[in-house]
Amino acid sequence: MYAIIDIETTGSPVEKNGITDIAIIHYNGEKTEKKYETLINPHVAIPQYVEKLTGITNEMVAKAPDFNEVAGEIFEMLDGKIFVAHNADFDYSYVQHFLRNAGYDYSADVLCTLNLSRKAFPNIQKHGLENLCKELDITNSSRHRAMGDAYATTQILEKILKNGGRKLAASMIYQL
Repeated sequence: MYAIIDIETTGSPVEKNGITDIAIIHYNGEKTEKKYETLINPHVAIPQYVEKLTGITNEMVAKAPDFNEVAGEIFEMLDGKIFVAHNADFDYSYVQHFLRNAGYDYSADVLCTLNLSRKAFPNIQKHGLENLCKELDITNSSRHRAMGDAYATTQILEKILKNGGRKLAASMIYQL
């Protein structure tokens, strides 16, 4: 089972920033089984350029739960699943950091669709999520929002798996 995830943050590094938006999609290799999403109060100001990029404002997250309030649900959605994200090391570092701060010992097998897409689609020059969506005819009406990007990542993985890429995907799973 894959847990396909996307987060939006206030910036880097993780120690001085927070998650503002998180989405997780359970995908069994054939279909979506479950979805989870929530805004999160990062308890740090969202920079103006991040607000402009994501559309997530300080007002939107002011009454959202903080990460500790939803950590149990997030851990349950991720525990025992392959953690999948586009540029997975970034998302994983934030999620693991905040889960550990909330008292959860989290580690997982990881599959990065950015790296996977480079192998699966060598003729595509740019493998950023936006370009892949354009090249693979994937509609993402919520770009730079967690559920929109998680759904697009799910579609990329689905295209790879359904077109003979199961062994390739399996060979690219690693532990962080």
